Order: sequence, then structure tokens, then C-alpha cells
Amino acid sequence: MSRHAQRGQTLPVWAFGSLSVLVLLVMVLNYGSMIRWQMRAQNAADAAARGMLAVQTSQWNQATIDLQAATIEEYRIRYLINDLIEVMENDGECTHGLLVDPSDPQSCAAMYGNLRGQYLDAVARYTNDVALMNRIDTPTQQDQITELQAALTQYQANCGHPNGGDCAFKYTLIAAEPRQNSYLEDVYADCCAFVIGGGTHATPNDNLSPLQIEIVTCATVPSMIPSFFKFTAVPFTAIGRAAATSIMATQEFMYVGSIVNPTTGNVFQPSEYPETDTGTAAFDDSDPNYRIDYGGNPNDPLNGGNPATSDGKFGFTYSPKDQGLLVATGWWTAMPIRPFSGALSSDQYACQ
Repeated sequence: MSRHAQRGQTLPVWAFGSLSVLVLLVMVLNYGSMIRWQMRAQNAADAAARGMLAVQTSQWNQATIDLQAATIEEYRIRYLINDLIEVMENDGECTHGLLVDPSDPQSCAAMYGNLRGQYLDAVARYTNDVALMNRIDTPTQQDQITELQAALTQYQANCGHPNGGDCAFKYTLIAAEPRQNSYLEDVYADCCAFVIGGGTHATPNDNLSPLQIEIVTCATVPSMIPSFFKFTAVPFTAIGRAAATSIMATQEFMYVGSIVNPTTGNVFQPSEYPETDTGTAAFDDSDPNYRIDYGGNPNDPLNGGNPATSDGKFGFTYSPKDQGLLVATGWWTAMPIRPFSGALSSDQYACQ
């Protein structure tokens, strides 16, 4: 009979146990939501910090491209001037004399006309390259920071689109300043010869210093626990904080007269024959006196120009008559770094 009196006592235990499990489940789900939102906030901040630095890195990469184009034109102009002097002095195998037909492609007069046209065209291209360089380099670092802030505002406005941010967050630029240090900067073109960048702490002009920026993303997220009776679930704040800096991440080291362009299958800068209007050699021996060569590695069978001489240790050298054009530079991109602004207060950023 005592056993019969105890029947049904498991019901309260089952009820309280089920309620406890339900509370724990809701707490786990809410905690998982907090973690998910925190990861989302951090991803949004990381993407914005690296993406906004394109304001500076794109400008510097464009300047590098234009500088290379201007360098090739300057190199070409120097050769054209030398060729013009040779034909004006009736030198370099061109034929001359009163009985020579001036329309003969091997005559000094015909070569002079072709070389003069090539020279004027090259000078015009060089002038355009220099003018473009002035336009590219006109924005100062303060201008870049202003453009960066405008880009972040546009990034926020375009949220939910391919060129926009995460609509759930408010983006705030916490800091943007020149990076004055010597790390993250050296890029070696080979083991020991060429070092690109290096030592930004010695830069006397902030306009030539890499930027470092810091961005905070913030969103106020409602709790997953529903409100009931007098209990009101408190929302939580998801905050992401990220920083990035501009770095020279890859190097370019090549002899443009011998390295093959994979798109065309030819060298980037093949030999040129400016003395004819067809771009071909006027003489059977490939015009060693008028040909424009861009040089290259003497061990490269594709080098049809004047070879460089290796010193066996640190690189290649050229004698005055056997010159070559060497490109040794690098390309800029953004790299994440540790936030550098110290402790932040809530009044430094806003939440969506």
C-alpha cells in the first residue's frame, strides 16, 4: 500500500527536468547565436580593413605600371637619338651620296625620315606617360584617407550587393595613419642582389609611407530567448575589430628583352628595327647598328639582343654598348595586422 501511495511522484521530477533541459537548450542556442554573430562581425571588419586600403595600393600599382611604360619609352628614345646621329653622319652602313635614291630603304635619307618619325612618336608617348604619372601621384596621403572614408561610406551604402558590406553592421574608421617602421617591408628579388622597399621609418614624406588603418564593425542583436511575463530578454552587441596595412607583397624581376609573355608566346620587348617603315631589318645582318635591343640574361636562348654579363654572385652588369633593360620592382596589396589603437571606448564607434 505504501508503494501505491507513491505513484505519480515522478511527474514533478519529469516536469522540472524537462524545463531545465529546455532552459539549457535555449541558453546553448543563444550562446551559439552570439558566437555566430561575433564571427560575422569579425569577418566584416577583416574584409573592410583590407578592402579599403585599395585606395592606396591601387594608386601605387598604377604608378608602377606607368613608370615601367615611361622607362621603356625613355630607353627607346635614347637608342633612337643614337641612330639619328649615325644616319646624319652617314654612318652605320646606310648608303649615301648624290646618286643614291632617297627612297631606297637602305639609304641614310630614308632611314633618317623613319627614325625621325619614330623619335617624335616615342617622345609624344613619353610625354603622355609623364603627364599620367603626375595625375596618378597628385593625391596626398591625406587625400587618400579622405577617399578611404568616402569609400567606406559607399561600402556601407551598397550593403547586400557585390561591392558592399554586411547590412547588419555599422562600419567605423577608427584610425588611418602612416606606418612608420621597418618590418613587413623587404621583398628580395633574388637571394642577395635586389631589395625592394625596406626601412619605411626613414621616409621623410608621409605621402610615400604605407598606410595602416583600423575599422570597427558593430551590430545590436536581439536575444533568441523570447520575452514572457515580466522577463525581457536583453539584446547583445556583436563587435568586430580589424586592422590592415599596405605592403609590397610580390616582386617582379625580369629582363623584358628575354622573358616570354605567356599570352603572346613572344618576349615582352622584342628587338625593334626603327630604321624602316615596315619594322623589319634593312640589312641581312639584322642591323646591329640600328636595332633596339632590350637586353637580358646571356644564358637565355630567347635573348636576341645585347647580352648582360654576370658577375657570378650579385647580378648582371652592362658595358656601355651592350645595355639591357631590367625591371626590378614590386606590387602592393593589403595585409592584416594587429589592431594598434589601444583600448577603445563605446563613443568611438556606432552600432547598427
